[in-house]
Amino acid sequence: MDGGGDPPHRPADIPGGSQSQGLNLDIPLPTGGSATPSIHSTGLHVDLDWDTDSAIGTIGSGNSLMSTQSVRPSVYDYVTENGRRYHRFKEGVYLGPNDEAEQDRLDLQHHLFLLGFNNRLHFAPIEEIQGGFHTVLDIGTGTGIWAMEFDNDLEESGEPMSNFAFYNLATAYPHVSVIGTDLSPIQPEYVPQNCQFEIGKPSDSHHDAEDQWTFTQKFDYIHGRALFACFSSHSTVFKSAFQHTQPGGWFELQDAAFPFRCIDNSMAGTKMEQWCSLVRTAASALGRDFAVVPKYKTYLEEAGFVDIVEKQMAWPIGSWAKGEKMKAIGAWCKEDVLLGLPAWSMAALTRGLGMEASEVEKLLNEVRSELREGGLHCYVPM
Repeated sequence: MDGGGDPPHRPADIPGGSQSQGLNLDIPLPTGGSATPSIHSTGLHVDLDWDTDSAIGTIGSGNSLMSTQSVRPSVYDYVTENGRRYHRFKEGVYLGPNDEAEQDRLDLQHHLFLLGFNNRLHFAPIEEIQGGFHTVLDIGTGTGIWAMEFDNDLEESGEPMSNFAFYNLATAYPHVSVIGTDLSPIQPEYVPQNCQFEIGKPSDSHHDAEDQWTFTQKFDYIHGRALFACFSSHSTVFKSAFQHTQPGGWFELQDAAFPFRCIDNSMAGTKMEQWCSLVRTAASALGRDFAVVPKYKTYLEEAGFVDIVEKQMAWPIGSWAKGEKMKAIGAWCKEDVLLGLPAWSMAALTRGLGMEASEVEKLLNEVRSELREGGLHCYVPM
């Protein structure tokens, strides 16, 4: 931040001048001009010869070494609405379901992130933290798959792993402690020895990241993925993260900028375009800014983070883009979107806009048809 002086509650500099840092992996949406960026701004090119999404078979899952450490006790009370199950703790705060279908999608999405990030679980240079890193926090952990793989010594894929990917951290850093927090107790019963989950209990307010954090410790590394739809005040969460980041530590965000974009005019006037607009409007009516990602950098700066780095990517929705890698990413991304449409839509549109569930499902079926027909050259800005 400008102003010459440390912001309130800023962690003091450690020897050598290192300070708490934030790593933001989000792509800002254009603030003016055409709503559709040019093809050259994304690096995506339409493959006129593409046929199907068979590329989805090109990615596998790693092996997990699990221990018998059980998840901490938490509440198992849920709300059922329009055929989907939602969290009871702080009911309505998060618009997405937590049922088995959504858990499966979240795990699929994790593999999409691995593919899109070349098997990296992180980009922050945490191995360079002076004195090493010992404590890690994953906010909005969901099924806990990221937090657990952080602790696991997974088999390497054979591809070069720059920036010291997390796959070997259990061997290199057996002392690292990982905590995952969430509103819903949807994590597995058995987790890695160094990993624990602290899930929605009214007596523990830090399980809702927007409440005042009650952790007595600070963390060397804090991670958050796909949080754009989770909070009414991301700036509040980022300030809490800053206050609980060790001097010289890192805060990393991996997120998608909504709404979806398009490299040409193929999305104009479509049901997909209508859906994006309706969901954003509905979320706003419920106090959620689904287009918040471009503001992340400003919020990080205001919180006190320094050395902020943005990495921008574009993931095609479908295998229409050229290149084997982009086709694989596109196939997985399309599957994630197809599975995610009802999860992202039903509560938002029925609660925020008063739509009937049947109206929502009709719209979603039309969007699914457009995606399966393959004429949309849309992508997710990452």
